[in-house]
Amino acid sequence: MSEKATVLDRREFFRVLALRSGKVGAGGGLLYGLLGLRPSSALPAGARGELGIVRPPGALEEPDFLARCIRCTECADACEAQCILLFGPEAGDLHGTPYIVPSEKGCTLCLACGPACPSGALTPLEARDEPRMGVAVVDERLCVSHNGTGVCGACHTACPLRNRAITQDFRNAPHVVPEECTGCGLCEELCIVRDRRAIRVVTDRRPAREGAT
Repeated sequence: MSEKATVLDRREFFRVLALRSGKVGAGGGLLYGLLGLRPSSALPAGARGELGIVRPPGALEEPDFLARCIRCTECADACEAQCILLFGPEAGDLHGTPYIVPSEKGCTLCLACGPACPSGALTPLEARDEPRMGVAVVDERLCVSHNGTGVCGACHTACPLRNRAITQDFRNAPHVVPEECTGCGLCEELCIVRDRRAIRVVTDRRPAREGAT
């Protein structure tokens, strides 16, 4: 087959692709239109499965938060760390609401999101030790300081409340004090165990379809 014929074949493929996708309707997507697939019913990444959803500082309890949040994006715009993301339409009732993925970028506790919220879904906070976004939990099987495969201390260094929320033991082995932990997730972001973090922020917030706990 000549190079010219190959180029024409490719153009024809994309022309058909565009025509078929146009018949799918809003939100269908090119791949769904061409192959007749339906969007996955899997939970969006921000829901974090058994780890729960991490909301910005000052978020009301989940049912009240969802009722109050007007999906305006003001909190995300105000966030100095740019760690606040917004759920997309695939998230159903969560669509447009803010969340944080600590493994990607933790909250620096600038607390600018609370005053920016026009609906009261986020309560303005004044002190960096006030937020309770979740609790960091150490998996001692994965933590190099705990399992003896290395010496780290990254989570302790990253913690804005070091020696209060996270203390250290032999070989810099971290220990979380749940009552002091803000759930900011900076420890999770900077954990050197990259495939699956040795310290993760856990919350009790779950999508309604998964069942709140």
